Amino acid sequence: MKRVNEVSGFLPPKETACEVYLVNAERVARVESSMPSEEILQDVADTFKVLAHPSRIRIIRALAQEELCVCDLAQILGLSISATSHQLGALRKLRLVSFRTEGKLVYYRLRDAFVHALLEDGIRHVTQESAR
Repeated sequence: MKRVNEVSGFLPPKETACEVYLVNAERVARVESSMPSEEILQDVADTFKVLAHPSRIRIIRALAQEELCVCDLAQILGLSISATSHQLGALRKLRLVSFRTEGKLVYYRLRDAFVHALLEDGIRHVTQESAR
């Protein structure tokens, strides 16, 4: 049975694919029982999608340092307030950032540190890979 690599559409090299089709039922059962629900997996995928934009990554890195208003973020990003608000809306929709109002100002902050840690790990991975 030939298997096609779903990512590239090419047949994998022999050394990276099994030459026989054999399923280890115990291993499969252990892994299947530890899988999150489809709903959770979709939420994780949606989170990665929203993080797939450089401006949003810059927003998260900025908010990891301190709470900032939309005007401050727009200045840091070099974007209009409208464009910055649009990017913040995508992050807010997935509950990655929260906000508070103070008079006529709206201040944003990260909801929790996990997303910043994830991005820092990604940056570390990319910079270490390019150094090799």
